[in-house]
Amino acid sequence: MTVKTIVEDVLTPARVRDLWTANYFPALPFTPQHFEIGSLLPAMLYMARWGHRRGKGRFVETFGRPAAQGSPPPPSLADVTERLLADLSGRFEGFTGDRDKAILADLLLTYCLENKDHKLDHHQPVQRAFASHYLASWLDLPTAVIHLRGVPELLTALLAWQDRGDTLAPGGRTRFPVAAGFAENPLLRQFARHMTIQGPAASQAADHFLEPQADDLGVDELLAVRLALSCGRAPDAAKGGDARAIANRWPIAKAAAKHLRGDLATFIEVYGAAMPRQALQPMLEAGIGLGMTNLLLSTTVCLSAWERSGALPREQKPMPLFADCSHGVDGKLRNASEAATSEALARYERLPTLMMLARVLDDRVSHHRKLRNDLPSRQPDATDLLELLGQVYRERHPQSDSILGTLDEDCTRLAEALQDAGEAPEVVQSLGNERINAALRLAEALVELIGYKLQGGYYVSTLDCSLMPNRPNGLACKRRVQRSEGGVRRTVDLRSIVFSNALLDFLVHRHLRKDATGRAPRVLTLRQFLDILREHYGLHVDREPEGLSVPQDLLRANKQWLERRLRDLGLLVGVNDAESLKQLRPRFTVA
Repeated sequence: MTVKTIVEDVLTPARVRDLWTANYFPALPFTPQHFEIGSLLPAMLYMARWGHRRGKGRFVETFGRPAAQGSPPPPSLADVTERLLADLSGRFEGFTGDRDKAILADLLLTYCLENKDHKLDHHQPVQRAFASHYLASWLDLPTAVIHLRGVPELLTALLAWQDRGDTLAPGGRTRFPVAAGFAENPLLRQFARHMTIQGPAASQAADHFLEPQADDLGVDELLAVRLALSCGRAPDAAKGGDARAIANRWPIAKAAAKHLRGDLATFIEVYGAAMPRQALQPMLEAGIGLGMTNLLLSTTVCLSAWERSGALPREQKPMPLFADCSHGVDGKLRNASEAATSEALARYERLPTLMMLARVLDDRVSHHRKLRNDLPSRQPDATDLLELLGQVYRERHPQSDSILGTLDEDCTRLAEALQDAGEAPEVVQSLGNERINAALRLAEALVELIGYKLQGGYYVSTLDCSLMPNRPNGLACKRRVQRSEGGVRRTVDLRSIVFSNALLDFLVHRHLRKDATGRAPRVLTLRQFLDILREHYGLHVDREPEGLSVPQDLLRANKQWLERRLRDLGLLVGVNDAESLKQLRPRFTVA
């Protein structure tokens, strides 16, 4: 018998199916697993236009090579180029020789498409599309939208911000309504240049590109348009009611979610039409990465407080991080940032157990005879539900004894079954430790039995996808070092928090504007900017994070590094050393 079979025999297959996972959507409304931030915008554009999730499109059918059996393999850049040049409609002219075809493939790789594992070969499978134009949403890349782990749905729900309903409804009086047309949603308005709707708006062929008027499109936008028009129409909706609808869920880390929503909404509304697409897109992706990192770490902070007290914190603060503003040039700053990030990761490693604890309690409460018919709402805001679970866990609810008693019986029976099978002796011992709450014992045991790869490994992968380490618009640098512990050498990954140029651009431009539509620019001093970094995102520059000792001269040097980089980017002006005269300014003029 496998360990999972043993658990199923004790807890029943139905319960294990609900518990044997890394998800808990009421707390964190997406799947903690690998995703690519660069692939999010096309999916978000699709959902903003249609108001539902994307299903099958025609990219592989249009550009792929026929297969003798089964589905055709994903096309390569060479396949895409051949198909585009074979089109007799005159969309491409002059690309005749092998060198010309290679140039076209390189243009596609630069602006529109990305190969698997970021490879540069023209014969690698194409895996992702970039949102250089709205019509990039016509390309069903990645092939299955579930590979984006629900992150586009989360961001769409945050932008739409509908305070009622389990799923997003079309239209509504919000800043970013879904399925309301190109002009009404600022995200669509910025990316869908020269697009109009002809015929029934719900038809997959209703989107129409106004070719005669599109004389101001860049090469990046025009390539995306040509790719999409070759496919003929937008992808179908996802099949099935639950699969089709966009879930309306908010994270329990409300402060982080509020900052993420405000950052994206303000940046898109103010700068969407003012910045060249090749500047806007990396900055927007950097902002999403920062927001997702803050959301993940803040969820850990919230659930840790919930475990201790049985209640979510009223005043939510981000997890403290120390940013190396030298970007690794100063070894001491890099080491200090790595130390602070390692401490944050040590706290973050408990998130799978906290999520499992919430699932275990939710499972019992949802099936309890006296509670199941009167549970608080799960969507969009599950705060009241988590508060109820916390009361049960901390034994402040009238039904706590019966629920925790049932969980204690589960622990006993699972320990006996594992012991009889000779499996997981350490888990058996922890399950019998009655000094620990029964719900926590069962949660820790399930996380251990599932294994690191499907629990902690997925969460670390999710955080890395948000940090985008060693990427031009990322938030972190990662290096692999050898360490000796107890005479045993092992390899570890160390991460330091850095500010890429794209991220600095995003942060400065975003916070030069207040979080509201139509507001004028505001004066932002360097001191105010440093306070925002610390209070909104937990990013410390000239102050040491809680629990970490950093020499004052190193903190001063870190601030000087930041000032120098801001000046080099044209984002900081100041005639002397007076703090009040060091002010931030935009690089892009807004009409």
